Amino acid sequence: MNAMKKSQKNAFTLIEIMVATAVMVVLVGLVIQITSQVLNVWNRSSGKLAANAQARIAMDLLTQDLETAVFRNNGMMWLEATQEDLDNPFTISGYKTTTLKLFAPALDRPEGPGDICAIGYLLAYRNPIDGTASGEDQTFVLYRNVVSPEDTFNNLMGDPNQLTLDGGKWSEPNIIGSGAGSEGGNFLVSSIVDFQITFYAADDGDPNTSEEIPPGSLIRFGGASPTVGVGAPGNFNRPLAYADIMLRVLTDEALAVINRGATAYEAAGYDDWPEYIAANSEVFTRRVNFLARPL
Repeated sequence: MNAMKKSQKNAFTLIEIMVATAVMVVLVGLVIQITSQVLNVWNRSSGKLAANAQARIAMDLLTQDLETAVFRNNGMMWLEATQEDLDNPFTISGYKTTTLKLFAPALDRPEGPGDICAIGYLLAYRNPIDGTASGEDQTFVLYRNVVSPEDTFNNLMGDPNQLTLDGGKWSEPNIIGSGAGSEGGNFLVSSIVDFQITFYAADDGDPNTSEEIPPGSLIRFGGASPTVGVGAPGNFNRPLAYADIMLRVLTDEALAVINRGATAYEAAGYDDWPEYIAANSEVFTRRVNFLARPL
């Protein structure tokens, strides 16, 4: 009898079990909520770190190529930059892509004789694997094409090849990477939704000042119809002084939302794509001086 009473005394009552269960549910809920918040902060932080890394890679190469760009007053074209709206299936407006073509001694050039390379940049919405404009896994990719010094010298730097920087090695498919085994092979970085370069011409009256060439203008140094430098009309008959580069880099999460569909921003609580992208991207800018002066 005494053993039975002792056993009954040590057992949990139904009320105690219910209270313990309720406390456990509350604690588990708090742990889940805290973990979720930590994961969200981690994802946002890692997304920003990834954006910083992407921008740094692109900025460093653009800086290197522009600072060492080659200019000659010999009637040949040495640099061309065009800017247009970025083509994408979501009709996201307001963002630009710059097609940049120039000659510079790229530090990462292919092996072989010589050092001056033909270099092309282009931002496009493409499949990152094969560079095609189709498929479900497309993203915003900045491409960079570096032509070997030997090929540049033999095929791109003499009359009549250099009169214009159009077609051939300078065409969009070749900047992206075309040919068997090289489709999309000129991939540089991804998740860049806006790529703009603003150029400034040197001011002859004051070497410490310069004049901005209106954004979106066709930039051509040299050739039959230059827009800046010797032979250019108006106030831009002067060398290039410097350029401002602007990159807008999306977080990985934002890119995933974009790829869900044309109005996926609504589910994220935004009114349109520009508002969503502005809140989920980083803008990086850098001013680059043109160190070389035309000879």
